Amino acid sequence: SAVNNEIGTIQPIKEILDIVKDKNPNTVFHADLSDAYGRISFDVNKIPVDMATVSSYKILGPRGVGALYVREGFRLQRIIEGQIGTQRLWPGIENTPLVVGFVKASELAFENFEQNVSHMKRLRDKLINGILGKIDETLLNGPIGDKRSPDNVNISFLKCEGEALTIELSLKGVYVSSGSACTRRALQPSHVLVAIGRRFEEAHGSILMKVSRYHKEEDINYVLKVIPEAVARLRKIYGSMGET
Repeated sequence: SAVNNEIGTIQPIKEILDIVKDKNPNTVFHADLSDAYGRISFDVNKIPVDMATVSSYKILGPRGVGALYVREGFRLQRIIEGQIGTQRLWPGIENTPLVVGFVKASELAFENFEQNVSHMKRLRDKLINGILGKIDETLLNGPIGDKRSPDNVNISFLKCEGEALTIELSLKGVYVSSGSACTRRALQPSHVLVAIGRRFEEAHGSILMKVSRYHKEEDINYVLKVIPEAVARLRKIYGSMGET
């Protein structure tokens, strides 16, 4: 992945590609750009990956559609025979409305790209600094500054269970997720957070928040108002449970 979907780390794909190709030029290199597309610049002419994938819903487009980039001259061998109408690439018929929606979402994502990225970074940093400054015993997961995706905020709240905080905030109209969207139903601590050295309690108390080009300063101000209140309520419950 060019960007870690949980903690927003921007990976050095060019350096990784150079190392891989230096070891074996015939190695097929695929980059998952799902969390990079529309947020960071990625030029396949400067970083000549063999293949790359992007996802529609990650840029606020319709779910169920994405795109595969294949480097010119690189040949793919199909696994399942498709119909003639789909160039025998996949079985079934293209979902044209989803494709059109994805194209439109891409156009919107790259309109005023630099301005939008700058806007997201400003809101991201305001949210991070506000939470860390207002609430004790909090940890930022992942890097800071330009090594972090513009839209990503992942913070651990000690003495506060992430799933409970997710529910508490949703009652106030603030929708976040606890851990990775791919793994949170297992109610297990994120393997990513464990890998970067977080203890069980720290990983289990993490929530993931995303900002977008459509969010405004007042949205962040509202979040910074309700999160301390929610954390305080849950920590009070945590403390009372410890006394019994």
